[in-house]
Amino acid sequence: MPLKNISLGLVLAVLACMNAYAQDGTWDRYKQNFLTEDGRIVDPAQDNTSHSEGQGYGLWLAVLQSDRAAFDRIWQWTRNNLQVRADKLFAWHWGKRPNNEWAVLDLNNATDGDIVIAYALLLGQNKWKAKEYGDEALMIIRDIRTRLSVVRMGRTFLLPGYFGFTGEGGVLLNPSYLILSAFRLFSQADDAAFWDKVYSDGLFLIDRCCFGSLCLPADWVMLEGDRFAPAPGKAPYFGSNAIRILLALSQEDKPRFPRGVSALLERYQRTGELPQWVDLEKDSFSLRPAAAGYYAIFGLVAEKLGDRSLAKRLFDEARAKLKAEKAAYYSFSLYLLATAGSRQME
Repeated sequence: MPLKNISLGLVLAVLACMNAYAQDGTWDRYKQNFLTEDGRIVDPAQDNTSHSEGQGYGLWLAVLQSDRAAFDRIWQWTRNNLQVRADKLFAWHWGKRPNNEWAVLDLNNATDGDIVIAYALLLGQNKWKAKEYGDEALMIIRDIRTRLSVVRMGRTFLLPGYFGFTGEGGVLLNPSYLILSAFRLFSQADDAAFWDKVYSDGLFLIDRCCFGSLCLPADWVMLEGDRFAPAPGKAPYFGSNAIRILLALSQEDKPRFPRGVSALLERYQRTGELPQWVDLEKDSFSLRPAAAGYYAIFGLVAEKLGDRSLAKRLFDEARAKLKAEKAAYYSFSLYLLATAGSRQME
C-alpha cells in the first residue's frame, strides 16, 4: 500500500495500542528523575545536559501517556531554548558553559531530535485536536526535507546533521535516525513522494549497513560511491545507536529484522545476557550486559517474532534492571518506548 494511502485512523489506532501498556508508575518515575519544572529533559549521566533527542522523547512519551500538561511544558522549553537557529531545526546540545552559564553548547542540529520532535507534535495534534502543534511540525518537517537530505546512488538519505557529515571521504550516515513511523506520518502531512522515498530508501540503508558474521547494523556508517562500511574513526559497533533500529522496525506491521537479531536472542537464551555492544569487525561481544532499555527492545522484537514466552522473560528482566538505573535517561526512554508498543504490557 502506498504510504500516502495509509489512513489517519490507522495512525491513531497504532497510537492507542501503544498507549495501552500497564500503568505501573514508570512515567511518573521518568518525570521525577528527568523532567524539570520548566520542561527540560535532563541527562544526569552527562552533567545534567539536555539534547534535542531527549526533548523529542519526552514529547513522544507525553503523547503516549495522554499527559498534555507535561507535553506543553516540554514543548515550551524546547521551542524557547533549542529552536534558536536561523531555520526551524533545533540546536542539539544544551548545558553548562565554562563560565557557569546554562545555554546552547552547539548550534548544529541532530536530525533524530528534529524528526522525533516534529513527529510528537503531529501526534499531539491528532490526539488533542490542536492545530497549532501541526503548524509547528510542518515548519520543522519542511526544513528537514530541504536542508538535511542528500541524494546518492539515486536514493534519498537524511544527513545526521546540517554541518559536518559530507566530504571527500563520502557521506556519514546514522541508520538509527530512521524513525520509520514518523516518515509514514510526514508523508500524510507534507511532500508524500519525498517521504515515501525516504522511508523506502531507509529500509534499503538498514539492509546495506549490516556487517560481520552476525549481520547486524552498525551505529555509524560511511557511504563512499556505492559502498557502505562502518564509519572510520568510530567504534564499529552494533550498540547504543543501532539498538534504536530494532525499535523502529518493531513499530512496522510486518518487520523484517536483520539476520543477527535471532542469533542474539539465541545467545541470550544460552547465556542469560544481552551484550552492551557487538564489535562487527572482530565478531566479539562486550563483557558488560546491556541496559534495561535494550532488554525491553529485544522483548518487543521477540514478541514481534512470535515468541511471547521469551518476550515476557526479557520484559521482566528489563523491568528489574530499570530499578537500578535511576540516572540512565536514555535507557529509561527506550524502555518506555518499547513497552508502549508491546501487547505484553496490556
